[in-house]
Amino acid sequence: FMEYAIALMTGLTLFIIGLSCTLRAKDWSAWLGTLRGKESFHALPIGAFEVAFCALLLSLHQVWSGPFVLVSLIWFLGIIEGTLYLLYPAALSKVIGLFMPNCLKILPVFGIIITALGGFILYQSWLIGAI
Repeated sequence: FMEYAIALMTGLTLFIIGLSCTLRAKDWSAWLGTLRGKESFHALPIGAFEVAFCALLLSLHQVWSGPFVLVSLIWFLGIIEGTLYLLYPAALSKVIGLFMPNCLKILPVFGIIITALGGFILYQSWLIGAI
């Protein structure tokens, strides 16, 4: 049952963040630009939170087959990303820099993809009766 609760939370989170990235791309772009300009040590709390949060959720969602494997993969990749920021804080600025020249074009597309992924996970949750 816990796996379904984590999947439902993941679907809702992705859906809402995706909508925000799509509808508030200008605000997200401004925030990312500000974050990029900061000293690299600003990545440390982001990495620490990401590792802790993703590790907790992955430990509660050990599903490695079927459509809900996406949920486990999302949290696993989050642990990798957070570890990168903890061990190499300058990576955050470099990752943001990859997207900054076209951020206002990329964010809405990213948002649509994330919203669709969240919607897919929510739909799968509905199919099994978790909603």
